Amino acid sequence: MILCAGEILVDRVGTPAGKTDHIGGAPFNVAVYAARQGAEVRFFGNVGSDREGAFLKEQAKTFELDLRLTQTDCPTTVALVTVDKNGERYFRFLRDNTADYQLNAAAIDWEGVTTFHFGTLMLNTEPGRAFCESAIREAKRRNIRVSTDANFRDDLFSTTEERERTMLPFLMTADVLKLSIEELQALAEENDTARAVSKLGYKGLLLITKGAEGSEAFLGGKRIACAPSDPVEKIVDTTGAGDAFFGAALACIDRGASLDAESLEQVLTIANRSGAAATGTEGAL
Repeated sequence: MILCAGEILVDRVGTPAGKTDHIGGAPFNVAVYAARQGAEVRFFGNVGSDREGAFLKEQAKTFELDLRLTQTDCPTTVALVTVDKNGERYFRFLRDNTADYQLNAAAIDWEGVTTFHFGTLMLNTEPGRAFCESAIREAKRRNIRVSTDANFRDDLFSTTEERERTMLPFLMTADVLKLSIEELQALAEENDTARAVSKLGYKGLLLITKGAEGSEAFLGGKRIACAPSDPVEKIVDTTGAGDAFFGAALACIDRGASLDAESLEQVLTIANRSGAAATGTEGAL
């Protein structure tokens, strides 16, 4: 079973026709896409006792997940999403003392869990970092695979240096780490992919998404596999494409996919297909 923990929030998408609300949050999206690949998935998150929280609770019930949602009096987190003419999205978070990072690691049900995936939005807060430290420590104690996606958001830290100083120790704890090519280059301060991976020094399974150029898998710093992108007829909205990719990949890995070249190429192919399909509709899900 995959346990995804972290933000569940409202993606408020602005379009020429107006604003529409969608359920979102990277770890929640990953949970849904992993379940769509046949994985057994539990989601642990927190919402507020407001209209947005009620919306999320009702929407979340429509997906095939083992939901473990708690609720606080803090406002539900909202992401204001704008999408340009090419489908690229930009986020601004309404996130002052909001619900997404008010999580209690002691309340996690670890029964049957084989992969623990944590969201990184909470890492710019002290309560969020404390939750992650405690949950990761417990997962490691139980010999549970740990995964995460860097999922950089520009407005969560005051400087790039602060972001990387804060987030990098958590990223390096993961057994499976997903980075976009832009995130890898930023972390390593290097544009060449192989040199950037070497400079980063990450020793686990690293999955790198490269948009139209497909994806690559590195293990212990060595390039193991790659796969081309799946063709997309028309990009409507790229929100959630990386989550779709990673959810599909985690489902394959949690089922026991071997970490050899042939198996990882197949994992990347399935994940690329899932990520490409996600760009054809508005919203992450």
